Amino acid sequence: MNRIENEFISLVIDDQGTLVELRNKKSDRELFRPHELLRMILGDSGCLELEARPAGKPEIRLKDDRITLSYSECECEQRGTIPVSVSISAELRKDDIHWSADLVNNTADKLIRELHFPIFSIRDPEPPMAAITTELVSERIENLPQYIRSCFTNYMAPDQKYIRSNPAIYPGRSCSMNCFELDWGKDGFYFGCHDDSFELTAHFFELEKNTSLNMFMVRYPFLKAGESWRENKIVTSPYSGEWWIGAHKYRNWADSWFSAPKIPQHVRNSAGWQRIILHHQYGEYFFPYNKLEQAYDDAAKAGIDTLFLFGWTAEGMDAGYPVYTPDPSQGGVEALKENIRKVHDKGGKIILYFNGQLIDANTDYYRSGEGQRVSIKRADGTEHREFYNFSNTGTFLRSFGNKTFVVACPSCRSWIEILKRHIDFAIEIGADSVFFDQLGLASYPCCDPSHGHPVPFTGLMHSKREMLRELYEYAKSRKSDLGFGIECTTDQTLQYTDFVHIFGFPASTRNPNWRETGEKPQVRSASYLFKEAFPEAVISNRNIRDDSDVEFPVNQMLLLGSRSDVEIYRCRSSIAATPRYQAYLGKANAFRERSADLLYNGSFCADEFHKLSNPGIQTNAFRLGNELGILLTQSNRDIQKTEVSVPGFRFVRMDSVSGDVVFENGTVTIPRDGFALLVYRKE
Repeated sequence: MNRIENEFISLVIDDQGTLVELRNKKSDRELFRPHELLRMILGDSGCLELEARPAGKPEIRLKDDRITLSYSECECEQRGTIPVSVSISAELRKDDIHWSADLVNNTADKLIRELHFPIFSIRDPEPPMAAITTELVSERIENLPQYIRSCFTNYMAPDQKYIRSNPAIYPGRSCSMNCFELDWGKDGFYFGCHDDSFELTAHFFELEKNTSLNMFMVRYPFLKAGESWRENKIVTSPYSGEWWIGAHKYRNWADSWFSAPKIPQHVRNSAGWQRIILHHQYGEYFFPYNKLEQAYDDAAKAGIDTLFLFGWTAEGMDAGYPVYTPDPSQGGVEALKENIRKVHDKGGKIILYFNGQLIDANTDYYRSGEGQRVSIKRADGTEHREFYNFSNTGTFLRSFGNKTFVVACPSCRSWIEILKRHIDFAIEIGADSVFFDQLGLASYPCCDPSHGHPVPFTGLMHSKREMLRELYEYAKSRKSDLGFGIECTTDQTLQYTDFVHIFGFPASTRNPNWRETGEKPQVRSASYLFKEAFPEAVISNRNIRDDSDVEFPVNQMLLLGSRSDVEIYRCRSSIAATPRYQAYLGKANAFRERSADLLYNGSFCADEFHKLSNPGIQTNAFRLGNELGILLTQSNRDIQKTEVSVPGFRFVRMDSVSGDVVFENGTVTIPRDGFALLVYRKE
């Protein structure tokens, strides 16, 4: 056996190169079962995906706190022994393990497409262990084995070998940060990729041959024959304490490249926006320019002071891009300006929508050849295309669509200049903020070599980050307090973003029958990991679209400090069409305004400074200077009580959304769907 250890970690690898022990010495938790550390996916002219593993016994070297395993060749399915050499090392640095893998492709005809590394087989994956991911901003999976067994792909992959979690790709394809965790309550395991070039990385859980539940990261070297490559960005840590320790580890690294944006106060102190489509792709008008004032009045009754304008053009929503023509049938640009002024006169604000990457194939811009030149190409040389099938009450458009889009590659200089012109127009008409859809979203890795980038372009999101930086700085140079927003939450774009319209439904649950059973709701997209790591972020909620379920998702929005994205009937109506939502959101926003400085400007701090006696109650907190605001809610029982412990702080005051929460002698009583704020001050 070959062992390295310190006061935090014991790591043992046997003579065959198998990880046989990784132990948290502070909690004495044995984390993993024996398993090999690495596999690769290769491709050649005969098969695009071939699994390969290091062959034979490795040469093993121990030096101080570092262990290195070297293999001279690999064993590849269907191809036998192949000349790919692999060196793996693990180095202890206090409570962290830094991993590296060196690959040399000495084959004549094979491409090393993927590296799966390091692979850990979880020893005790059943509850009470939970997995905390950064998908859909941040998810918590309470029963990981049950979740993985639900992920059959049917015909799409060999499930008899591995049943894998749905692809979780960082940055921007579903993951907001390049890390995830295992959580046992008082200790856990952090798994991060500290790569400031923001190359594509995948996070996976898998059930291997129905016996071993594994976790690993995937990197995509696309290493050609005769080339070498090194991966040294993976950091893992068995920690003692609560889940937010992992978030702090990630942020400590991110501080090497991240600087928080100076968010305008009209964005920071906003309760959110009402998102409306003025004119749709298939021609229907929902909000002509002269109805903006009424839409604002409807939103204001719910405490919302901002209109987010989609489809404000003659072309309509998701049509004509990158051309945005103020609608001449409504009076053109002057009528648009006039009706924006009317909203401003009432104290309202306007966000103007543009898409950051889509190009309508039925436009002169595309047909001129410029749109074709800048578009992302797939591996076979064809354009990557997308379709959004909007319709009214008919069936043909919904089934077969109306518009075809290609996607602009962010490495193309001419595309950036087009987006700058959109910023100029937003300022011209008096918008308070400009918004670029999909700019936090990872596009298909471009394979067009004429763009001057590697093929496939797995670093595309780094290029998108640089494009976003230029746009953000340009916008601020033109108007310093112009708000700047994008869709999809990723840490690497956050530095150049004032607000983020998230992708996903923060109030969805993994136990949808929780109301009937009385169980605590297992909220999927709780966002805790992301908010703890990046408390500066201004992010929205999403997917409250009618009056069918209001109190619970609004309370989740308050709990996370998110902003409201009001999108009634998918932006086809104002909130006046949903009176229950309008009334409750109005109460919720009035509650938030009563503690606006703390709840808008305080830093999210989860449960770092307080504890509850009742785990059935949801809680978070925000801290501003010496003031701590503890948020409490529950929706699964008629009444729940909890004691609140806040060491080092004294109670100052309490408030609640509906005036129905009672706090006496250190115990809070919360009715179903009640929501309370307890304010404490540091002693």
